[in-house]
Amino acid sequence: MANLDQSALSVLVPGTTHVLDRNGKEAYVYFETGEVAHMLLEDGESRKGVWKLADGGYVVDWDNGVTGRWALDHEAGAVTYINLDRDVKVKLLGILFGNAKGLPRAAN
Repeated sequence: MANLDQSALSVLVPGTTHVLDRNGKEAYVYFETGEVAHMLLEDGESRKGVWKLADGGYVVDWDNGVTGRWALDHEAGAVTYINLDRDVKVKLLGILFGNAKGLPRAAN
């Protein structure tokens, strides 16, 4: 696997919604073209935070006090989120352009 570089991330992150596989269910992260991010987790929890590209990935400071530092690794047919602070990997199921899930919103 190889980390996506900053030029790839600058295309694939701002203004997109990432669909993630968390515990076998979909979770969503929308990265506004500014610095605001919105997340809707598989259990219905929603978060808002401030994000920015950083060396080797991106950082988001969520409103609940959690900071996430992530890199995106890729290999043929797959992109995986790699947490830079702990041993956590999350599969990226897809990237949708714009705010495809209308975040922020509550779970259904």
